[in-house]
Order: sequence, then structure tokens, then C-alpha cells
Amino acid sequence: MSGVKNISDEITPMTRNPHVRNASLIVALVAALSVAASVAAQAAPRPQNAPAGNAQRGKQTFTDRTCAMCHGSQGEGNIGPTLAPPPRAFADFSRYVRQPGGAMPPFAPQAVSDADLADIFAFLSANAGPSSNLSGLTGNSQTGARIFASDGCYECHGRVGQGAQQTGAPRIGPPALSIDAFARYIQRPTGNMPPYTSKVVPDQAVADIYAYLKSVPPPPPAKSIPLLNQ
Repeated sequence: MSGVKNISDEITPMTRNPHVRNASLIVALVAALSVAASVAAQAAPRPQNAPAGNAQRGKQTFTDRTCAMCHGSQGEGNIGPTLAPPPRAFADFSRYVRQPGGAMPPFAPQAVSDADLADIFAFLSANAGPSSNLSGLTGNSQTGARIFASDGCYECHGRVGQGAQQTGAPRIGPPALSIDAFARYIQRPTGNMPPYTSKVVPDQAVADIYAYLKSVPPPPPAKSIPLLNQ
């Protein structure tokens, strides 16, 4: 392995005493296991379509670029939303870092390179947290539409989740987040949105709302609207 010395090169015959020789072998074994653990941490499996990144480098970059100040040292969320595991695919994650919404400042490639983003994404992906049952649930979009109205979600986010400038609530239909990240945000939101625990909005209701918002067609691109291209 490049940059890692062969452990056997470091062991010299210090004495013929078998007890000392055995102690040396134990020290070598512990060192080898430490190196293996470090390599395994760097080679954590990454989500599909995500570029290869170094999780340990990403952890350092996450701190150096002050991401941890808002999102927590492990991406668990603080005044900014939870990022671990990443709620978006890498392409969406990268776009949001470059052109964020809300109070987050944009980070140009000169400040955080694409390689840095790949490392940060690998670090956040390695902090996957506990598994969720939500992905195994089947949502009903018609039931979700009724819950979206009865729970008052539309009052801030609009009837079809299009968002509202008056309330400052973002567009959530169709959702850009995974269902797990969507549920986490409902339970631990940022900004003016109140939290909704699983007792108030059970997992099945979350799945139904998510199915409803997924059924909402995306907005047309700006270039396809003649009035915006005059």
C-alpha cells in the first residue's frame, strides 16, 4: 500500500528471548489492525452515482469550511438542517452548495472544489445513522392529499407544495429529498416550521404525504416560458 510501511520492516530481532519476541509480534498485529481500520473507514461504500471521495479528508474539509458550525460536527444538524446521511443525490447536493437557498451562503469552486465536495459527501454518507422503515412503506397519494390539507401543510407550502413567498416556505412538491430525509425534516425542521413528532404525523402518514407530493409534476423550465425569455 502506497505510503504505508511494511510492518515487518519495522521489526528487528531485538533479542532471542521468546517472551520479548511474542510481545513484538503482538505490537505489530495491533498496528496492522489499526491501519486496516483506517483504510476501511476511508473506503466506506458510497451511494450510487456519487463520485469516489475520501471520508477522512471530507471530515477535515467539513470542519475547515465551517460547515460544522451550522450543520453539526457529524452533519447531525444544528441551526442548519441534518446532512448525514445526505438527503440528496450528489448532483443535487453539489448544486445546492453552489446555489443554496435561505441563509446559507454560496460556495464557489474556488472556495470548495468539486473534489472537496466529493470528500464531504463521502464523509456524510459514512454517517448513515440508524436505518428507517419508511422506505419499505407504500404511500397513497390520495390519502396524502387529504392529510396535507387537514394537517394544514398547504397553509405555508401551497396546495400542491409549490411554496409561498409570503410565508417563506420552500417548494416541496415534487420533493427533492429522500423519504427518510423528508421525515427527518418534518420531525426536526429549521426556520419557522414547527416540529411534527411521529405521534402527530405517523410514518404511514409521512409516506402518504410523500406519495402525494411525488405525484405533483415538476415546474416547467424557465427557458420554456416565452414571457421569461423576452
